[in-house]
This record gives sequence, structure tokens and C-alpha cells, in this order.
Amino acid sequence: MKRFTQLTFFIFLLSLGLTYAQTSTETRRLDNFNAVKVSTSIKAELVQGNENKIEIKATGIDLDKIESSISDKTLEVKLGRGNFRNHSVNVVITYRDIQGIEATTSASVVAKDAIEAAEAYLFAATSGYIEADVTSEVLRIEAATNARIVVNGEADELRIKAYTNAEVDGKNFDASDVDVLANTAASVYFNSTGSIVGSAATAGKIYYGGNPKSMEVKTSTGGSIQKK
Repeated sequence: MKRFTQLTFFIFLLSLGLTYAQTSTETRRLDNFNAVKVSTSIKAELVQGNENKIEIKATGIDLDKIESSISDKTLEVKLGRGNFRNHSVNVVITYRDIQGIEATTSASVVAKDAIEAAEAYLFAATSGYIEADVTSEVLRIEAATNARIVVNGEADELRIKAYTNAEVDGKNFDASDVDVLANTAASVYFNSTGSIVGSAATAGKIYYGGNPKSMEVKTSTGGSIQKK
């Protein structure tokens, strides 16, 4: 009898685990937004389309624990409060127009279509990852604390800030004028044909391509700038 009870309990736990690990999907229609902010280890893909929506695929977590809300034209996608383990959340976000992308706390955002905007921005922190192709007059990029941003495209004006082991990979990004700051072991790559101004400090590294017409970059405490 005891052995039977133990076997029954084991089967119950097994079925509970299998149920919890099932994959669920949901599509949510969204109001207008022009920026996206993703966090808490969610993996997102951005695609341009004729409507605003988010398609969610979740394993090991209930769909109602995945929050999607819009405030000040910014769509925020994150997990609600709770202690979640052994889960994965993948989303596909369809947008009409977008100008900004943010990825924090181990989230990743990959833009599948090129982004065109007069002004655009990319922000990643705390092991966040962004990959995008951007064409704009002004592009602002900020990366901090083990984040990585890979950006292709071009801009008239590029402004970059990178801190604390972050990397901005703009090896295939061309800009005229660049304002750059690299600090605390951060690395920055870009191409310039106009001017480069800024600073590199505390083992921050700046690598540039192209033939800029002028350069004024201050270095200190192991910071450096060099042609790639």
C-alpha cells in the first residue's frame, strides 16, 4: 500500500511538471506605439507590418504573467512579479512605425526589418542585447553593464555612450559626425567621415573606421582610441 501511494504521488508530480512545461501561445492586438522596451530575459523579434500586435509563445509560465502595456507611446513587455524558473518567453512584435528600442535584464531584441526615422535610439543594459539596421539623421545609442548592441546602417549624427563591459558593435555603421564616450572596459566600434569627439577612460576602447576630417577624443586611465 505504501509503495502504491508513493508511485501514485510520483506520477502526480510528473504529470504536474509536464503540464507546467507545456507551451502556450497568444496574440494580443495593440494600440499605436513607436518604441519598444523588453526586459526579464524575454526574446523579442520586431517586424514591420500593417497593424500593431504581439504574438507570445511561452513555456513553463502562464500567459497572464507576461505583461504588455503602452505608456507614452512605448510598448513595454516584461514578466509580472513572481519567482519563475525553467521558463522561456519568445515574442514577435509587429509595428507600423518605430523609433526606439530598449533591452534590459538579459532580454534580447532583434529587428528583422530596417528602421528609418529622423531620430532614433537604442538602449541596452544589464546583459541586454539589441540587433538592428537603422537609417536616421540622428541616432543615439547607450549600452551599460555587459550589454551588447549590434547596429548596421547610417546616420548624419551618431551619439554613443558605453559603460561597464558593454559593447556597441557598429563595424557596419557609417556616420558623419560622432560624439562618443567609452568608460569602464566598454568597447565601441563605428565608421566616421566627419568629426569624432568624446572620451575614453578606465580601459574603455574606441575603434573607428573611415577617414574622419577631425578628431578630438580625450583618453585617461587606460582608455584608448585607435583606427580599426
